[in-house]
Amino acid sequence: MGRLWPFRPVKLVRISLILRFFDVRIPALCLTALCLPLFAPGQEPAAPATQPPAPPAPAVTQPAASGKTPAVPDYADKRTLTFGVWGWATIPGTGPDIIGGQAATGFETLDSLGKYHLTPGVEASLPVTRTAEIHFEGFLSKGDGTQNAPANTALFSTGFNTGDFLSTQFQITSLRLSYEDLLYPFKFPVAKFRVRSLWEVQYLAMQGTVDAPLRANTADSSGNLISNSGSGTRTIILPTFGLAAEYAISPHVLLRAAASGFGLPHRAEIYDGEATVSYRMNRIEIRGGYKFVHFKSSPRIDEYVMGTVQGGFVGVRYHWGL
Repeated sequence: MGRLWPFRPVKLVRISLILRFFDVRIPALCLTALCLPLFAPGQEPAAPATQPPAPPAPAVTQPAASGKTPAVPDYADKRTLTFGVWGWATIPGTGPDIIGGQAATGFETLDSLGKYHLTPGVEASLPVTRTAEIHFEGFLSKGDGTQNAPANTALFSTGFNTGDFLSTQFQITSLRLSYEDLLYPFKFPVAKFRVRSLWEVQYLAMQGTVDAPLRANTADSSGNLISNSGSGTRTIILPTFGLAAEYAISPHVLLRAAASGFGLPHRAEIYDGEATVSYRMNRIEIRGGYKFVHFKSSPRIDEYVMGTVQGGFVGVRYHWGL
């Protein structure tokens, strides 16, 4: 302790100087640093570092509001209430024939009642949903012919002898009500190639008449004249089911192939089909192609009818409500 004492005053002096330096210089420097911006000339604040612009958010397609027309139409041509007429150039097919049924008591058959005449037809369609429509179609086909009776036969309760000269006529009335709906692919706008389901009810009636105009009139035991002419009608009412394939070659040109039918063994049957091409110009649509209808009434009676109507056709449609 005695050796360190002479140096204590020197150390105390140095510490005192250091304290004075911090007491005076450091507060002065701090005050100067704080006040310097107040007396400096006006300067703009430093601009922040430039950031690259954010990429734009991808556009979100909003679905069309209910009741508003979509930006892209479902179909190239507007679907409307449609009326049409067509002419069917039928060609020789099967029958129509009269055939003895399960309740026949003898030979009651006569093939080919005659040739078909030009057949007129009408149609109408109405859209009922975004993809479905109701379609109505009907036609009236007539024909006639002549032949000799191939055997003793009874037709529509009238007897004819072998070799009798027969004059025959027939009339076919057909009505069809269809519900068509988009089946595949179910998307919008509709694809160029699509398949539609067919749900139908069909009515077909054939009236046939067989007459022996050259045969002499005869009377029965009671003195009543025996008729030389027989006539009868056979009716078919059936549900039918099918498919229709469509391909849009261009916005106004459409190819279509459809087929439907229904039947049970030893019961009535009906089936039909068509292949068409159509061209639409605003309100008017022209179409043509080939179609057929095959029918058979129930064979559980004395006589039933069977035949096929077929041939090319041309028609025109008017679209109302554009």
